[in-house]
Amino acid sequence: MKKIILPIILGFALVAVSCEKLLEIPQKGTLSTLEFYASDADAEAALAKMYSSFLSVASANGINNPELMILNYSSDDILAAGGNIDDHDEFRIFCEFRYDETNGILKTCYDRYVSCIYACNLVISNFSTENRNEEAPKWESNYTKQCVAEARVLRAYVHMMMAILWNRPAIIDRLLEPDELPIQAESQSQILKWVVSECEKAISSGLLPERKSVNDKDATVRMSKGFAQFVAGKAAMFDNDPATARKYLGDLINSGKYALVPTEEYWTNFHVPGDGSVEKIFEPNYIYDSNLSFWDNVNNSRWMVADVLCWRTDHLASIPPCTPCAGWNGGAIQEGFAQKFLEHDGDSPRRKACFLTADEWLYEMEWNSDKNDAPLAERKTDPTRGIEKTDGIYSHGPYFEWKRMSYAKPSRILTGGKEYAGDNINAVMGGASNQANFNVARYAEALLLYAEACIGSSDEAKGLKALNDVQQRSGSGKISSKLTFQDVMDEKQYEMWWEGCRFPDLVRWDNAGKVDMKALYNTQYGGIHKKVPTVFDAYFTKGEPEHRLYTEYSSVKFNDFSDKYKYLPFPRDRKASNKFKDVLGWEGLNTAEDAE
Repeated sequence: MKKIILPIILGFALVAVSCEKLLEIPQKGTLSTLEFYASDADAEAALAKMYSSFLSVASANGINNPELMILNYSSDDILAAGGNIDDHDEFRIFCEFRYDETNGILKTCYDRYVSCIYACNLVISNFSTENRNEEAPKWESNYTKQCVAEARVLRAYVHMMMAILWNRPAIIDRLLEPDELPIQAESQSQILKWVVSECEKAISSGLLPERKSVNDKDATVRMSKGFAQFVAGKAAMFDNDPATARKYLGDLINSGKYALVPTEEYWTNFHVPGDGSVEKIFEPNYIYDSNLSFWDNVNNSRWMVADVLCWRTDHLASIPPCTPCAGWNGGAIQEGFAQKFLEHDGDSPRRKACFLTADEWLYEMEWNSDKNDAPLAERKTDPTRGIEKTDGIYSHGPYFEWKRMSYAKPSRILTGGKEYAGDNINAVMGGASNQANFNVARYAEALLLYAEACIGSSDEAKGLKALNDVQQRSGSGKISSKLTFQDVMDEKQYEMWWEGCRFPDLVRWDNAGKVDMKALYNTQYGGIHKKVPTVFDAYFTKGEPEHRLYTEYSSVKFNDFSDKYKYLPFPRDRKASNKFKDVLGWEGLNTAEDAE
């Protein structure tokens, strides 16, 4: 695809001007804030810095991506994995509800969000009157107003995510001065309503970039009108305001600027061939930038996250050509859900894009073998495929997820034999990276949110059509004749699995009395943490003449799910310095010292 490069101006530092005589010596390589924010070029630089800041939300933090791990590992249909029960403990504890306010990944996620808000406010407060003293900007033009509108949408999105995760963080609606602290919101609803109003301001300005057609890739990497509509609609749903959600999501759908990719191309949504596709509403754009340091490029490409989200390759008989790197087995599809998904979708392209069955993995996927095109009987006795290590693959049943896995070469089980680019397309970065764009919003989620918002309204027929569009594209053959919450909930779990939607949805549905999270986590499938599989291959462990995968079960260290875990605690030092209060079961952390 044509990569869209947002201009990034590097090498300048903004410093305060001092009245001290000794500090009045001009410092080379710096630019005073009194001289900056005074032209369209300055606005463009600040906007580029804002987008660059958001890339950190999607980028690596060592072997993990904090947002990705927290949102997905907390859901009931994904298990943390690794080499054994103790591997990757620093982020598997989100799966097992063992984290607390001292967790480093939690803190990194929080800090990245706040840093992005700060970058947004650098644009807004310096190119509008939205600053402490309501001072007029030094420079104003249609372009600076557009920059403000884009920053407003991104700031709203990040606030929405923080409200979803922490319930009631602060609304930081301008640059704060050194003598100011952020003020914690009174409620989650206050934040979500503010998010909707901010998106409306940006939309009504008429200045947001707008997708020209379904084939316009440029708008997928910007804060566009379509993304503002998406954020407003999603925020309204989390605020239990389906009427407002219908308005914004309906406008997005009726624009005709977005579409679902064809059924056979579903898998591309999560890989380089799908970057900027008709289905993408917003995704940070990955590009190798020789102006950045090696490590900045490494983190932006989610280096080592690719290792984590790959199969445990050192336990396999050979390395399949689709895998780009040494895999560490970071996360697995929960076995009971995989069976449910398989029963519903069968051999659909959607299901195969998410995970493979044992036979598909062993015999239909290519291995590093000379028998990939041999008769099935030969493949069944091929010593270069299967699980060679006798300690098996931990946390896995006989299902092998690869929706989030980076592909060196997409398998023909997905491509039908067509040639597609892999996800590690830049040789400088090597195999241990994922250079696909990072999904933030795609059209399928907008359709499902809209379908849910239409339940019980006069727009039920429109909602049913939105649901049916997703169902028809899936290839499952299951089409609902009525619009019901159960069908929407189930379809969203299949469609958006491993995309950070499930856990937040369960929280809002539980709050509305529509699901019972305690039952889902603590008793569903016999208790998802009490019956953790390890998968073995009898060809190697028992000397059987053909490959046969089988599972054994154990339990992990875990806490039962309770309401306490619906929201995260604030990082301890951030909470203390800002005098924030935790919610629900974390309220016990609100000590007398915090209030001082």
